[in-house]
Amino acid sequence: MTNDVSAQKVMKSLEITISSICGTVTSPGSTSKFSLLQTNFTYFPRYNLAEFENSSISVGLPLGGGISIASNTYGNDPRIAFAFDLKGVADYNIGCKSTRENEKSFGGYLGLGFGFYHINISQSQYSNFNGSIYGPLFRGGFRFGGDNDFWKGQHMTIGFFYKIGIEKDKLTTIGINLLYDL
Repeated sequence: MTNDVSAQKVMKSLEITISSICGTVTSPGSTSKFSLLQTNFTYFPRYNLAEFENSSISVGLPLGGGISIASNTYGNDPRIAFAFDLKGVADYNIGCKSTRENEKSFGGYLGLGFGFYHINISQSQYSNFNGSIYGPLFRGGFRFGGDNDFWKGQHMTIGFFYKIGIEKDKLTTIGINLLYDL
């Protein structure tokens, strides 16, 4: 285990995330089903707090923004929405890209965190929806790539997450992301 604080422990990724946010939204005098398909482009820096021979423990702060389509089951009211996404995560990484020095061609991660979405939906029955969705999240994924002829030194990550909303409407978020590890 290394104990030095250095730029070698900072790792970065570019990410595309597709999330499905769903639940029931209650507004004065009405209740309706709500669903949102969100696409974000994200920059994800992470810092390895502890590094071991084939694993690490890291913290990260993925920051994303994107567009989405919001709809409900009553009244057929689809609208375009703009959103930003901020998460704080802690992960246990193993194998591929767990550290800069790790040369394994396959690996993965498991982690916990807290996520916050802010969505701006205009000209819709949800215009008064404050658009804040936040709560604890659980995440995991697989990393692959390496210095063979096919990957040519590049690494990719496929990840999944599940967020339990703790805001007033308690919306649930399920997502998948594809990361290009820099």
